[in-house]
Amino acid sequence: MLIYGLIQNDINVIECHVPLWEKTELKGNEFGFSFTFLFQFLYAQLKLIGKYIFDTSKHDVIIIGYIGQLDVFLAKIFAVFGRKTLIFNPLISLYDTVISDREYFSKKSIKARLFMFLDKSACRLSDIVILDTKSHIDYFKNELLLEDVNFELLPVGADERVFFPLNKESNKTFEVMFVGKFIPLHGIEMILESANLLKNNLEIHFTLIGSGQLKKNIKEQITIHKLKNICLIDWIQYEELAQKMKEADLLLGIFGTSEKATRVVPNKVFQALAMKKPILTSDTPAIRELFTPDEHIFISKSDPIQIADKIQHIYESEKMRNSVAGKGYNYYNQNFTGKILGSKLKTILLNL
Repeated sequence: MLIYGLIQNDINVIECHVPLWEKTELKGNEFGFSFTFLFQFLYAQLKLIGKYIFDTSKHDVIIIGYIGQLDVFLAKIFAVFGRKTLIFNPLISLYDTVISDREYFSKKSIKARLFMFLDKSACRLSDIVILDTKSHIDYFKNELLLEDVNFELLPVGADERVFFPLNKESNKTFEVMFVGKFIPLHGIEMILESANLLKNNLEIHFTLIGSGQLKKNIKEQITIHKLKNICLIDWIQYEELAQKMKEADLLLGIFGTSEKATRVVPNKVFQALAMKKPILTSDTPAIRELFTPDEHIFISKSDPIQIADKIQHIYESEKMRNSVAGKGYNYYNQNFTGKILGSKLKTILLNL
């Protein structure tokens, strides 16, 4: 999205990329620690060196994107010898994601220390680190002890080439839809309990699209509670996602209770706004940084009863949800389009 935003603002962008992380859809607790992955990583780094030296034309700035903690070390060498400015856009903290949120390893483990080292080193080696919310910046500064690092704020946004208003076919039921990975951050269990509370309302139906760490548990809970008002759909290709999302009357954000959940505004919130869809997500400091509740989006505490009550309320008021969807769409177009965010990033680059 940022690449496209920069191009829209007349910045020449050269991509120097070798696929590695994206080859594995589900990254479990053993991902990244096998000899096979180590070999793949070293091979990818060698290819990256070749692409940078032989295939990359003249440039002024090097930007490392998500999930580039391991790439910053190589990029720093290029930046020093080529006298380039180095910008890191991590999107997330590896330590926060793997250790605090998903709890794959103990905080006292060697692997936890490795992730902390990667986060800190990548940020300290960069001239500027870009993050999506002030809450996120505060975490990096205070929890990761990076007060002396130069941070810049830049929201995530959505890709309007994929996500834009689409006509919805009329449904007999009120369709509530979640799209994303089934991980603790997203609070899927909250959505399941809310669906259980609303299962006697035959007019409200839930669709969960995705896969991930908690999928087995989700299926078990649906079976235990005999939830006939939920449909599970496997992962949908990114380019086709909007065609499915257009069927929703209400989209859901995240409802996780971890500290990380309070600091981020997930991509799905911006995607909903770009599609002119109402969205309900958890009430967090990060959400309130960027949006006005009940004007641009709907919010609820991460509590199944409150989520269910809010869904029921939104279902009962078509006029209200259409008003919020419309205002949210206008607000998105005024603040978060690719061109607008690309312009903000361009300003950051020029200020260097």
